[in-house]
Amino acid sequence: MWLAWLVFGCIESGVSATEGDKAEGRPPYDATTHDADHDGFVDAEDCKPDDVNVHPDGVERCNGQDDDCDGKVDEGDYDADDDGYDDQVACYGLPGEMDCRDDDASVHPGAAETCDYVDEDCNGTIDDGDLDGDGALTCDDCDDLDAFILPGAAEACDGLDNDCDDLVDDGWDFDGDGYSECQGDCEPEDGDFGPDADEACDGVDNDCDGRVDEDDDLDADGVPTCEGDCDDTDASAFPGAEEVCDGVDNDCDASSDEAVDADGDGYSLCLGDCDEASSAAFPGGVETCDGVDNDCNGYTDESYACYGCTTSGSYVLCSSSTTWALAENACEGFGGALVRLSSASENDDVASLTARPTWIGANDIGTEGVWVWPDGSTLGFDSWASGYPTSSDAADCAITNDGGRRGDWIDVDCTGSYPFACEL
Repeated sequence: MWLAWLVFGCIESGVSATEGDKAEGRPPYDATTHDADHDGFVDAEDCKPDDVNVHPDGVERCNGQDDDCDGKVDEGDYDADDDGYDDQVACYGLPGEMDCRDDDASVHPGAAETCDYVDEDCNGTIDDGDLDGDGALTCDDCDDLDAFILPGAAEACDGLDNDCDDLVDDGWDFDGDGYSECQGDCEPEDGDFGPDADEACDGVDNDCDGRVDEDDDLDADGVPTCEGDCDDTDASAFPGAEEVCDGVDNDCDASSDEAVDADGDGYSLCLGDCDEASSAAFPGGVETCDGVDNDCNGYTDESYACYGCTTSGSYVLCSSSTTWALAENACEGFGGALVRLSSASENDDVASLTARPTWIGANDIGTEGVWVWPDGSTLGFDSWASGYPTSSDAADCAITNDGGRRGDWIDVDCTGSYPFACEL
């Protein structure tokens, strides 16, 4: 009080504090040396020189003032979870909003309220969030971001669970097929129609895709389902396909024909029957001279008697006339092939034995103009008559003894009919 009176008096009298100190015989006031509150810090360093508890070494307390003169107020550890809000218990007297739970950074004033039985926003009420403002709290609202979705709302035909009952468009699937009209059911009152229905060939859009009896050919075999394909996922099955031994109804005739013994010989195709049109042809059948592969070994009439054949050394000379292909097949059945002539003397021998136009093995069936023997080897010897072979595409097989000229070869149509000579 005395100091205040002195200062006031000095001001009133126009005399400075320093002059007053001089007049009173006291040293002049110096903030750099004077410690008014005797807290160990001169007034120039002390942010509150009249409070012994406030100075640069002071202990920061929760009291709304800067106790340690660092320019910060109540910067003590009152925010344990570092969420920006002080603990309302540790520092209850501080101004502003307090943290109701200082061990959880997700809990503080202004935090978003979630459905977890915790008062996240510190307003004293648990789980009171309503993000979309529809009146239904977060814990009850199945979509708290859409104000039109809440318990008790009218269910609309929109593919959403409007009333939060875990059902979508309930009340709109009138035929019970799992789809409402808004979900693509083109016939909402007929359970045989819907996005999951199978398309039938009945002139209507069964699967609601906007197409009627769509002619998709899924297996790209040229025949769509509605045109008779019995399996549009298997390109080997369609009307007219060849029936093979694969366990599939290849020709779409409602049966697997490969298991049928059509000729009644006790064998089906899959059991080795080589000709289901002939009961005389089956594995183990007796070979007869009937133009059929009776024993299903790949050869027809492989008996010398069938072709009037006789032997002469390594040659089989057959007097019955037939095509080049059947002659070669017969020779193979005998264990050989149409004769292959490798020299002039051999050519003369065969020509003398047959004494008439006869099939030999020379042919250009594979490549026109490239003459080979039945085993594919090229001719090492030939005896073409003058002007032969021709360039005719139809004349691909050779005979010897043309016109009675012994040993002369000419090329003729392979479907012609001549005797033949085999070489074993």
